[in-house]
Amino acid sequence: MTPTIEPPVLRLTDITCSFGPVTAIRSVSLEIKRGEVVGLVGENGAGKSSLLKILSGIVTPDTGRMEINGAVCNFRGPKDAFRAGVGVVHQEQALFTNLTVAENIDQHRSDGGMMSRLGLQSWSRVNRDAQAALDKIGVKLNPRARIRDLSFVDRQMVEIARAVCIDPTVGGTPLIILDEPTAVLEREETAVLEREIRNLKAFASIIFVSHRLDEILRVCDRVVVMRSGQLILNKATAAVSKDELFHAMAGRDAQVVHRSNKRIATDATPALAVRDLCRKGHYRDVSFEAHPGQIVALVGSNRAGCGSLMRGLFGAEAFDSGQIAVGGRNVSGWSISRAVKAGLAYVPAERKVEGMVGGFSAARNIALVHPGQAAVGPFLSPARCDGMAQTWFDRLDVHPNAVSLALGSFSGGNQQKVVMAKWLNSPAMKVFLLDHPLRGLDPGAAQTVNAQIRQSCAAGAAVVLIPDTIEEALEMADTIIVMRDGEISARHDMAEAAALTVETILEAMV
Repeated sequence: MTPTIEPPVLRLTDITCSFGPVTAIRSVSLEIKRGEVVGLVGENGAGKSSLLKILSGIVTPDTGRMEINGAVCNFRGPKDAFRAGVGVVHQEQALFTNLTVAENIDQHRSDGGMMSRLGLQSWSRVNRDAQAALDKIGVKLNPRARIRDLSFVDRQMVEIARAVCIDPTVGGTPLIILDEPTAVLEREETAVLEREIRNLKAFASIIFVSHRLDEILRVCDRVVVMRSGQLILNKATAAVSKDELFHAMAGRDAQVVHRSNKRIATDATPALAVRDLCRKGHYRDVSFEAHPGQIVALVGSNRAGCGSLMRGLFGAEAFDSGQIAVGGRNVSGWSISRAVKAGLAYVPAERKVEGMVGGFSAARNIALVHPGQAAVGPFLSPARCDGMAQTWFDRLDVHPNAVSLALGSFSGGNQQKVVMAKWLNSPAMKVFLLDHPLRGLDPGAAQTVNAQIRQSCAAGAAVVLIPDTIEEALEMADTIIVMRDGEISARHDMAEAAALTVETILEAMV
């Protein structure tokens, strides 16, 4: 008797997908086995997001064949994908913070959730089913807890619980897609999530998307690399190195960047001086200086107050007391408009909410802050807008190279490049405030952005940076300021701290 061969959980055969003149996916074929964690990596714009949209039913491919647990699938929407056993945890959480854990999990049910056949809510069933989903992934959370009261990593666990709640009548192995789940997690939270991913392997297959190559090599069994819409590498993680992955993604070797050891002339007038700045409940008695040509990194946990401080420096949030001086002049009545006129620029952590207008073209976004550079008289010149934007597209290697496209249609990393270009386009920039500028960027794009930050310093700007990781601070900064519970707990001048380690900074953070 011939043994039954179990079909792969996912089989893609010659999948191709285009958006207008742009071919996003080119003849992609891929198989994923039961209980396998497959890392999906590639530069921003390589086609990863388009592939995930096909798998989750958001986009229909032009050609090719998709099978889930041996069944041919032609999804007409996300509900079809969910019914077939595909669950997605998106990079940007989609939970209702005013509802409970159970209510959020139940919202994802294919039958609409929270309603019986008579149109009445069955709260016992809602809580019971949610508890079963949480037990399935081994997470101890109260189904009746409000989402707003949970930590970010616990919210991620709720997202995963929603994703595994596929229709029990489907059969087969669930396919869970984790799209940048660790992008905004701290080190300890990332460790918790990685442990849960290993637990998921007992009953599910996983596609894990991340720009952090060390994380991919640590968590995944196999890694596939996309470039220009094609799969160009498919290897077991045990047989591939970080440098090989970078080269496959970017088509070039990684640049070796050494830690800063330059000395800043602190006797000159600082570009930005902060004295005893306080905002109740966020930060207190914060004082530091940033000099022309200097990169100051603010390092701390999500609750340390770095983000709120950065918004206060740009006039986006009021502070209660203290003083800010720009170029030696004390400021008063501080606001965003006054900060821009004084030569400050700000790239926020939430670029889609605060840093861009998704419906505007990339060219128009770049012209937003200083429209006079693209104007003829009182009117914007489309030709000047496009020409100015093209200069930055070429300099920052933005893809697709189409300045007239709506910025919302670009990948997250390419959106970030355009948001930065909007400020880099200012010839009068004195202080560059960067809140997690590398978040969501692939390693190649991160090198491009870091090189542009260094060029801004070389041109005489001061940079205040909130990095994604401590390693990023060690690589980029001239001065590292550590914050804990809203206060400065340590300062390090990198010209004098050659032996500074990640562990030393962590001790000051916690």
